[in-house]
Amino acid sequence: MKRVLLVALVFALIVTPIFAGGQGEGKGKDGKIVLKLGDTQAEEHPQTQSYYFFAKRLAELTDGRVEVQVFPNSALGNHRDMLEGIKMGTLQMTKCMATDLSAYFPKIQVFGLPYMFDSTEHLLKVVDGEVGEYFNNEIFPAEDFIALAWFDAGSRSIYNKTRPIYSTADTKGLLLRVPENNIYMSSMAAFGATGTPMPMGDIYSALQTGVIDGAENAFAVYDGMKHFEVAKYFSYTQHIMTPDVIIMKRSYLESLPQDIQKAIWQAAAEMEQEERRLWVESDMKFYERLKAAGVQFNDVDKSTFQAAAKSVWENYTAIIGQDLINKVQSYK
Repeated sequence: MKRVLLVALVFALIVTPIFAGGQGEGKGKDGKIVLKLGDTQAEEHPQTQSYYFFAKRLAELTDGRVEVQVFPNSALGNHRDMLEGIKMGTLQMTKCMATDLSAYFPKIQVFGLPYMFDSTEHLLKVVDGEVGEYFNNEIFPAEDFIALAWFDAGSRSIYNKTRPIYSTADTKGLLLRVPENNIYMSSMAAFGATGTPMPMGDIYSALQTGVIDGAENAFAVYDGMKHFEVAKYFSYTQHIMTPDVIIMKRSYLESLPQDIQKAIWQAAAEMEQEERRLWVESDMKFYERLKAAGVQFNDVDKSTFQAAAKSVWENYTAIIGQDLINKVQSYK
């Protein structure tokens, strides 16, 4: 019993300084504004590298008046934990998949519809245009959120430890990890597999011990989280292309001095472009490294997956709205 209490006390002493403070937090001992930025991705991930770029640029633009502290690799919990931290004022910035916001904004599941986007260019036109503005100006304010940047997060493909996937016939019976979001589970069910939600940090051991057969994600995660070590088959299903988004508490941002707000927006815009550049650059590097590590890549018959995806669209159109779907498709 004493040992349990001691461990709990030590954990509290470690974690409390990270999450200390409420809306009035963000001031360092030297008077600096401190912005804590949390994510689940590994240190080498291109998005993590873009955060350090942002931290450097913001310090330059504010003559050192703002310090950005980066917490990668799920140091502050999962996406849901960090979004709650944003709402509570214990965390200033986080990145999540757009669809992670669906518990607050069901319409944002438009970004999770399988085969909604046919290219990265299509996706970025959407988030950089009227649709991105619509969410930021009309939808996000309801929860006091604001999007500082939209990131390229690549396309998601299925990887597993059992067999190559060539069509939906090969996904039948597979248990695949998916994000904690109904539209991902619905997509896997449509493809004949079973999707099971699981925190990012648990995937490796679950693959290693056979708790799951595989997962689905982009190169950057497959490589960065070392999943290729325990799941050698990577099949280019490219079934979902969801942008990631940098979220901040709107009222907190607006409480900062005007010149600091301007600097944050400028640094965020530069970070957005840097992340997109790093993503493209990293994809080729990851592919070469994964190939050298013995990963077996294969193309798939996408027509079987696209046909199966129709049922997902039918089930979610009423939630998302046909007008919004049409708007997204109009950018093709």
